[in-house]
Amino acid sequence: MLRRNAAGVLALAATAVVSLSFKEWSATLRPQDGSTVTGNATAQPMTGDSLVVTIRIKGAKAGDTNPWHLHSGGCDSSGAVLGDPSRYAPMTIATDQSAGATARVKALLTIGVPYSINVHRSPSDMSVIACGNLRPVAGP
Repeated sequence: MLRRNAAGVLALAATAVVSLSFKEWSATLRPQDGSTVTGNATAQPMTGDSLVVTIRIKGAKAGDTNPWHLHSGGCDSSGAVLGDPSRYAPMTIATDQSAGATARVKALLTIGVPYSINVHRSPSDMSVIACGNLRPVAGP
């Protein structure tokens, strides 16, 4: 009887693990290069080969315009922009020093491959002032 119950519990646990999927990726943005910009970002895979990427930041200078992108590679080795860079509209910082933006881009994320979200100083100075490594979040 004990052996039978153990097999049932094991089968139930295996079913629970198989049903997990990654419906969202998430990043916590941390200041870089002496900035005070922090925030968070998510990337949600959509049907087909696209993502909806959303970012929210705070601690930026009111009135500034900050470009942002999803990049291949982590914060320590950021690579190419994923998708068409023009799809990421720059953020204009509000008087409360916050901003947010959403972009829909053609890109796929792969488990085990590093990705990061970068916030850049300005359209003319693309140095990184905040960065966060994207991590998959298990969903139902």
